[in-house]
Amino acid sequence: MPLKNGIASPSTVSRLLSGLDEELFALEFMEWIGEIVDTKGIHLAIDGKALRAAMEKVKDFRAPMVLNAMDAVTGLVIAQMPIQNKECEIRAFPELLKLLDISGSVVTTDAIGTQTEIMEQIVRQKGNFVMMIKKNQPQSYEEIMKYLGEMSEDFQKMKKDAGHRPKYPELQETYEEVYFQERNRDRYEHRWYSVCREKSILTKTQKEWSFIRTVGRARQIRIPLERDAQGRDITPDVETFLKKGSRRRPKPLKDENVGRDIQDTGMISDLELTAEQMGKIKREHWAIENKVHHVLDESFREDRSPAKESKNNLALIRKYAYNILRLAMLSGTCTEIMTEAMDEFSDDHSLIEKYVFNGIKSLY
Repeated sequence: MPLKNGIASPSTVSRLLSGLDEELFALEFMEWIGEIVDTKGIHLAIDGKALRAAMEKVKDFRAPMVLNAMDAVTGLVIAQMPIQNKECEIRAFPELLKLLDISGSVVTTDAIGTQTEIMEQIVRQKGNFVMMIKKNQPQSYEEIMKYLGEMSEDFQKMKKDAGHRPKYPELQETYEEVYFQERNRDRYEHRWYSVCREKSILTKTQKEWSFIRTVGRARQIRIPLERDAQGRDITPDVETFLKKGSRRRPKPLKDENVGRDIQDTGMISDLELTAEQMGKIKREHWAIENKVHHVLDESFREDRSPAKESKNNLALIRKYAYNILRLAMLSGTCTEIMTEAMDEFSDDHSLIEKYVFNGIKSLY
């Protein structure tokens, strides 16, 4: 493309993007990526993301947001829908779902999306869901913590004593639990996932949530890594940490809305899931934070972009670039580190020719 006057300035590019119809541009994006990856039968993670630097340019200093939908396995962004602020996320969710073919797919979102109308819409569109229950659903949250907490205690006692009689014998027959431990950067993470396939423990399943088939609980404890003067690992075990804390965390935070050292989350699904399956889905959902939102902020500097009128179209341009780089990673063409992949594209124009101008083969 000959540019006799050179590459356009950022201001010119901003004016160009401001003139594009946001809705049509978003639909073009969905059509493009829809020819590459199928939205049927996948794990579709949906979450809102703030455009922080644009906050100073809007009324009441509330950050404008975009609602993103991602294929949790490939990390590809499937769709974007602009929303004014966090409070608008619930209203935008159904509109985004209408644009997607979710038949056979599992849809996940944070607790803000756990609404009866949204779950019913997913079922009508022949999709499935795994939703999180936090304190915005106080009754259901308390019921999950009570029943699955007591069943977990009985589960542990029955492992040690086969003759132990559980508090809820019939419920215990449908209960199962798995435990995982891993070291992640500078901390140890302990996770317990438990499920009960007797939905009657939730009052709401009697009328509003009759489609629920599995009720679950995810318990996570993060313990910061500690070493002594000789460099030996002296990180306390879970029991000690819960009782006394540690030098780095003298008082473990138990409220999920205050801290992340200890977190208890309820989960519900219209599928019959094992504890391991539900835990896997929950872990995959948060790939949207690590693979997409974190990368957009760190590698594409989205949270530092002061664009106002062009902010939504500019966010979509970043996702075009992000998806192209992610597709190159999936094919093994370049490294899986985003910043290094960007450098490879900058140094090798044949990659741009291959992935931008020659088109990308379908993944299905």
